[in-house]
Amino acid sequence: MLKLYPAKTDEEVAQAATDLASDRFIGYSTWRWSDMQAKTGGKPVYRYLYARPRPAMTAAMGDAAPGLAGGVVKGGNASAMKIAPARGAVHSAEIEYAMGNLPLNKVYAWTPDDYKVSEVMQNYFANFIKTANPNGPGLPKWSAVSGDKGVEVMQIDVNTRAETEKNRARYLFLDQVSAKQ
Repeated sequence: MLKLYPAKTDEEVAQAATDLASDRFIGYSTWRWSDMQAKTGGKPVYRYLYARPRPAMTAAMGDAAPGLAGGVVKGGNASAMKIAPARGAVHSAEIEYAMGNLPLNKVYAWTPDDYKVSEVMQNYFANFIKTANPNGPGLPKWSAVSGDKGVEVMQIDVNTRAETEKNRARYLFLDQVSAKQ
């Protein structure tokens, strides 16, 4: 486990703990489902990692602070909770980007980059809904999952791009651990 979630400094410990918690919460199970679907489902599977963190909150939010799971904590409870800042994109943050709802959420100070990410996601999702394939004009090429080695995952962020999956060894380890339980 320590080889897959290495840490020598306090910062690395915090990142390793975040990675393990994220993998156990949703990363591993999503990988497992998509991996099995690609092998047995008979239809193309497209994997993505949403990587765009939400921007800072607007000044109108006052003393509010980001809460757990993307929520907001207002008033005196915000500082009392001492919630660590999010490391990257929180679970479900992509929903408002994919749905094009950024202007309706007055909590965050959306930037042109946020609207760019939202447009890319909306186009991928619309293409997939229409054709069962997310690819389309003006979008980075998104390959379907094929085989066990070198699986490409679309990294959705300001610089949306396909990258070879990085966490397969961690997920295979968690697969072995879950099989023993």
